[in-house]
Amino acid sequence: MTQMKIDCPCCDGEIDARHTEGLSGTLRRIYFVCDVCGYRTPAGLEILFSLSASSRPRDTAELEVRPSPMLRGAVNARTTLNRGNRL
Repeated sequence: MTQMKIDCPCCDGEIDARHTEGLSGTLRRIYFVCDVCGYRTPAGLEILFSLSASSRPRDTAELEVRPSPMLRGAVNARTTLNRGNRL
């Protein structure tokens, strides 16, 4: 599993995800901790809708499918920051 990190709102260090708990089939609570200043906080992660239909849907998962236009380039432009570098 990939480690999730975000900027600490208190000291501008990085806070790490340490624990998660499922609240529903599409919602998780994630607990973050900052090793620099000791800040601790929960956050939510929710799946809002689908970009494509699943090939193995569950009866309990009812997610609206909202297709998106094709992404261009070698890297996913929606999840990668453009830092002015060309690939």
